[in-house]
Amino acid sequence: MTFSQIHESSLSFQREFKNNVHEVNYIGKHGVHLLGAYNTNQVNIFARVPGVNQSFLEAFNLIREDIRVNGANTITVNPALINLLYTGNPNNNAGTATFRTAATTNSILLGNAASAALITSQRLCAAADVTNGICTATGGQLIARTVNNPFVFQNYPQFSGGLNVFDSNDYSKYDGLQFIFKRRISAGLGFQFAYTLSKSKDNRSWDPSLSTVSTGSVQAASSTPFDLRDRHLNYAWSDFDRRHVFQGTYTYDLPFGRGRQFGKDSSAVVDHIIGGWMFSGTVIKQSGRPFTVYSGLNTLSNVVQSTADCSGCERGIGKLVLESGRNFWFDSAARAKFSAPAPGSIGNTGRNFFIAPVYFQWDASLAKNFRITERVRFDLRVDARNVLNKPSFDNPTAVINSTIFGRINDSVTNNARRIQFSGKVSF
Repeated sequence: MTFSQIHESSLSFQREFKNNVHEVNYIGKHGVHLLGAYNTNQVNIFARVPGVNQSFLEAFNLIREDIRVNGANTITVNPALINLLYTGNPNNNAGTATFRTAATTNSILLGNAASAALITSQRLCAAADVTNGICTATGGQLIARTVNNPFVFQNYPQFSGGLNVFDSNDYSKYDGLQFIFKRRISAGLGFQFAYTLSKSKDNRSWDPSLSTVSTGSVQAASSTPFDLRDRHLNYAWSDFDRRHVFQGTYTYDLPFGRGRQFGKDSSAVVDHIIGGWMFSGTVIKQSGRPFTVYSGLNTLSNVVQSTADCSGCERGIGKLVLESGRNFWFDSAARAKFSAPAPGSIGNTGRNFFIAPVYFQWDASLAKNFRITERVRFDLRVDARNVLNKPSFDNPTAVINSTIFGRINDSVTNNARRIQFSGKVSF
């Protein structure tokens, strides 16, 4: 364990022109030796047993192809490794039959190699194994008897629920360029607008260890190492990365009424109507956040789903379309490009490759000041949240074997339009 380090750098340029201020800022951050946790009990699907010239993945693929070609009820391939793991005899074909039942032919056909390895690692001696002389009693780990090695697939097979450990091997990098334009209130107008162009990358954006590192859920999966043998596989755009961000605030005291640019000689009645108006608000528009499309399968790891394969996909493939009255982020042509990765593969899209819908919200206020007497004033105000009532949609369903893959489930990340009227008397 090493102490975490954050290296920061910044450079700023500021120039003032009368009532305006221009700023250009660069901010860079690089984090190394960051703390994180992971399930160290990930299965090794590339495991081998001495004396058998075959890895588990190779044996799995042979059985998978046999099922694909000959169907679930016909067995023509009996890998020696599988026979050995399940019976202690590489020539006992009952081992392959038992494996196909335990791992289920459908799961094997889908390519869940890691799930099958976990089942094999955690399989306990049954009564039939005692009868056949493989085990001396029920309940013990089967492969500890058949190959005399309980650690073929997992470092700690006794912890069937996983074993979460901490280390300091995480890292991150952020680069941001910010442009700011400010105007101090002059002639009734004041504002501040900022645009940020940035990129944030890391190998995990949050640490789910305080809940469950090995959960397989979409949220936790982006922060769970795909493969403990290659932690760099998770290095990608941060969960919170937003490439473009524009935001601003403004206030404008409208130049109408007595003593103002327009209507400066107005009567008291006219001044009550056209004078004392103020317009203000905030606006924000930013790129969508990255998200990962998952295969729904455990082709490489038992603790996190593999990402999907996608033929000819670009990061910006998503677009909002309406199909059968439902909002989709991937249209039918885009959805057809996705497929499940091969056993032993993590998928060619990787973590956080795709970009979710843009976020936009404009809030505005209109206020009117009525001066009744020298000491009494009445203020009327209208506040509108999300003036345009434009929804900013949340991430779509991002598991390709889901029946609603690509659909946005009516979930939004901003507020619906809300208008509020208020009044205040000051004296």
